Amino acid sequence: MGKIKYYISLLMFLLITPAFAQLNPMGSIYYQNQFLANPAMAGLETGLNLNAAFKTQWAGVDGAPKTQYLTGDYGLTNNKVGLGFLFYNEAAGAINRTRATVTYAYHLPLNSGNSFLDFGLSAGLMNEWIDFGKVKGDLDDDVLNSFNDRRLYLDGDFGVAYRTDKLTLQAALPNLKRFFKRDVLRNVVDRSTYFVAAGYKFSTDKVISSIEPKLVYRGVQNYDGIFDAGVNLQVLDNKLLFNGIYHSSNSFTAGFGANYKGQVSLLFQYTTNTSKMQNYSNGEFEVGLKYSIRN
Repeated sequence: MGKIKYYISLLMFLLITPAFAQLNPMGSIYYQNQFLANPAMAGLETGLNLNAAFKTQWAGVDGAPKTQYLTGDYGLTNNKVGLGFLFYNEAAGAINRTRATVTYAYHLPLNSGNSFLDFGLSAGLMNEWIDFGKVKGDLDDDVLNSFNDRRLYLDGDFGVAYRTDKLTLQAALPNLKRFFKRDVLRNVVDRSTYFVAAGYKFSTDKVISSIEPKLVYRGVQNYDGIFDAGVNLQVLDNKLLFNGIYHSSNSFTAGFGANYKGQVSLLFQYTTNTSKMQNYSNGEFEVGLKYSIRN
């Protein structure tokens, strides 16, 4: 009986966990670290940006997904080339997924440098494995060992954007191997299929320094497209920020952050559960840290 329960649990994690994990992505992608969703956003400003974040999902559920990432993007002094890297890890029960990529972005100036057309391409590796230390069952079973015998997954992302000092329009195709029909078997990994966003930043001279509404539409494999509508407020000369994002998956993200001298930024976010999970856990918590070094 114990072995049967183990296989049922493993199957549920393989089939269900990835789908729910991508319904609400890392909240950092909306405002604090747009490079995480779109490689074209690497190196928008001269200098180095380092971002790190940790997210725990389905609080209160044993073996719930936990995600952490580290990114860095650097803008060259010519304002035309951006470089970046990403290290991303996700654990759900005994299943682990790690992704590492490098990014090249080109920012084409338009209208004498008043606007830009951005292109970005990321390439790297994805690895999936089972942590046998967390497995409850027969460790010699062929199913477990064959899972860990799979090769590294070579993949990439492509993104474009159009920017002015206020308007940003962008689109990204993550997981290009799947897009070009080169990935048939690994239908559990890299669930996002496309990302489209539009944002506009209003600047003021009052207590609220800026207001930035944003609309996002995301494709998720084996799930309806998800619409996000958010707004980010910078207050007290950009020292504090507040944001909120509504997701059409019937969940909501609320965030609060602080910015010190335009160099260090800390963000806390909480996301309510999707409608299908509201009776099982207490939501999702995320903390993000950004450190910038300007030339």
